[in-house]
Amino acid sequence: MDVEELKELIIENYYVINADEAISKVIPRLSESKHERALLVEKDGKIIGVVREKDLIRGSLMTSPDETKIKSFLAKTGTIHLNELTPENVARRFIEDSTPFVLVKLNGGLGVIHINDFLQKIKQEFENVKIGDVMNPDVITVKTYDGASKALATMRNHGISRVVVVDDENKVVGIITGKDVVDRVVSLGKDDRLGYLSMKEKEKTLSIIVEGIMSHPVITVERNDTIAKAIDLMIENDISSLVVTRGSIPEGIVVKKDFPEYYLKKTISKEYEVQIITKGVVLDDSEVEKLLDELNKFLRKFKGSLGKAHLFVYVKKLKLYYREIPLIHVRMRLRSDHGDFFVTGESWGVEFAVHATLNKLERQVIKDKELILDKGMIQRFYGEIF
Repeated sequence: MDVEELKELIIENYYVINADEAISKVIPRLSESKHERALLVEKDGKIIGVVREKDLIRGSLMTSPDETKIKSFLAKTGTIHLNELTPENVARRFIEDSTPFVLVKLNGGLGVIHINDFLQKIKQEFENVKIGDVMNPDVITVKTYDGASKALATMRNHGISRVVVVDDENKVVGIITGKDVVDRVVSLGKDDRLGYLSMKEKEKTLSIIVEGIMSHPVITVERNDTIAKAIDLMIENDISSLVVTRGSIPEGIVVKKDFPEYYLKKTISKEYEVQIITKGVVLDDSEVEKLLDELNKFLRKFKGSLGKAHLFVYVKKLKLYYREIPLIHVRMRLRSDHGDFFVTGESWGVEFAVHATLNKLERQVIKDKELILDKGMIQRFYGEIF
């Protein structure tokens, strides 16, 4: 896809909402949105970010939706200048911002590119790529008889917004998201005469089992289906993920963000590249440089085994502290010529959390049969960590 084709995707007419609006007024408008349940947010006439449905859902569970303003759950988003507009830069923005649209600085204003439009354009490059090459094999599940509170806790612990529901035979029977919990359990705005549920009432309703609130049947694909098919299914059914199954047994999950990640891996010419994405964490230049040094050292160490590689590192601050040091959740996704690897980890402070998660990734890479090339490498690794 060339730059001119990319420019055709820019939309200059888009809906904007004020940062001081209450959550309760915005959620119904998000439900009407055609683009991934998100809206641009402005303050004093300037776009300051994006509000996503999943963030407001979390906010409605923790606070009073009538009183809390959406600016408390704002997701910051970067802007691409028109002279820097390339498919690779757009893909990077989708990954780094985790929002369904990218802002483009035009002459005299702003435009947006929606992720669905972008995926439609690049899907022709995926015609022969199988879902098995892109999917995350680490499927997080809950049982049909688990409570909604367990489903929410599982999402929080893994830094995800959905979990797959399985029966006692481990067959996929449904999927549950944070939105399902709000719509079908907490029931925001279910009765204007009664108002919103209190925190105590919310806690009580979260004991309802997931079988009664999950979405079903689940739209699934198989590992040998193409990425192009997956993109079409997501857009046609207005969903952002697909469960990969084999005989109804889950063996992977694929989300929209996987496609820009894979696109970058295939299009960048560098032998390896690192991308750090943060949420709720502000890193100064020296901290970023220190992290990049450690991450690049890891990639150099295994470049002979991995081939061309792209490492995505997601760093998120949680709401727990120990002596004023925040608990940090880290996800790492390594895409390489010799396979994909996915790990998560948590620790106090960014540096320790990234280091601990990187050690888990290194163990996983070494254990992979195709990458165990010599015993000396394994001995050196275990010598370094013990």
